[in-house]
Amino acid sequence: MNFGGYRNWPPIWVSGDGSKIRKKNIGEIGILTAAVLHDAAPDKLFLRTEIDHVRYMGCLAFTDAMFCRQLHEFLQDHLGKSIKEIGDLDFSRTL
Repeated sequence: MNFGGYRNWPPIWVSGDGSKIRKKNIGEIGILTAAVLHDAAPDKLFLRTEIDHVRYMGCLAFTDAMFCRQLHEFLQDHLGKSIKEIGDLDFSRTL
C-alpha cells in the first residue's frame, strides 16, 4: 500500500501515553488494539497498537475512501493480532 508515491505500511507509530515526550517506532511491531475511522477524514485510517506496554497510534492515508473503509472492516477481524501477522495477510482476496 502507498500514498503519494510512498509506502504507508507499516505506519509510523507515535506514542499516545499522555507524556510530553513523544516516542516514535517504525516497523511491523506491536499488537493491534483498534482501527478507527473518523467522519471528518474518510480517507484516513487510524490504528492503535501497544508496544512494550506503551500505546501508540499510526495513520494510513489513502486516495480512495471506499478502500479505506474496506480495510477498516478487514482489520476489525484482526484486533489483538500482531502488526507483523496482519502485514503478512493477503488483503487482496477480500476485495
